[in-house]
Amino acid sequence: MKNPIAVFGSINMDLVVYSSTKPKDGETILGKTFETFLGGKGANQAVACSRLGSNVSFVGKVGNDLYGELLREKLNSENIDTELLGLHDGESGVALINVVESTSQNQIIVVPGANSHTRSEQMSDQVLSSTDILISQMEVESKEIEKLFLRAKERNCYRILNVAPALTLSNSLFSETDLFVVNEIELESLTKKSIQMDCLESIKESIESMSLNNQQSIVVTLGSNGVYIYQNNQYEFIESHKVDAIDTTGSGDCFIGALASCLSEKHDLLEAAVFANKAAAISVTKKGASSSMPTTQEVLKFG
Repeated sequence: MKNPIAVFGSINMDLVVYSSTKPKDGETILGKTFETFLGGKGANQAVACSRLGSNVSFVGKVGNDLYGELLREKLNSENIDTELLGLHDGESGVALINVVESTSQNQIIVVPGANSHTRSEQMSDQVLSSTDILISQMEVESKEIEKLFLRAKERNCYRILNVAPALTLSNSLFSETDLFVVNEIELESLTKKSIQMDCLESIKESIESMSLNNQQSIVVTLGSNGVYIYQNNQYEFIESHKVDAIDTTGSGDCFIGALASCLSEKHDLLEAAVFANKAAAISVTKKGASSSMPTTQEVLKFG
């Protein structure tokens, strides 16, 4: 197996309700529609890479339930290498998602299931040696990401960490990450500093407090406010694209997958972020997470 990109992460069955409003505590409301999608941050990012033409392998676990079979089939249908997708004797991961149509925002509850049993040894040293870019997120055990990133460093893999959910990182995992990708909430959690979405100086100050080394970079996605990039002691800001958003679920995952796909073609981080910014803007105009990921032609035609 030789794929330039590998995603070590979560895979869920997304159970999505679309409603006009969100319920208050203790309130019952009627939803408008219900749909199921392939989801999980890891799977979403892998789909984004694959639809943009990259060869990608997915490393994770599904349960031995009905959802597990369906999730494997969905990955295969997206031309994703599932050789390293393990089977757990238990339930697959699921996510309960409410999308409020009036704002296109969402509320998400994730039940990890099989994702909690994903292990770094599912990737052999031989596989790591044939991988250029390794992506992970915090929906699998952080100690397993840490062990994998340590081994990946020895084999010159470029390591991208999406710090989502916003959990505390060990010193080792922090130092073994080449590129952090976070949103504003995750940046605040990492730095313990409040930021203002419309104040780039506050974002810059937060990044500076992280004391990144010269080989580390960070991309901060700010939704409709744009993207902020730090690399090589320089800061860049990319404005957002104005679109009619329908569903923002998975837009951050789309950005990361597109970023990695572009980086694998030897583009620099700024060029990759510009491309990913377009891809993410397209994704919010469609329903679902993985189902909303665009193709290369869609991105090239956009804007």
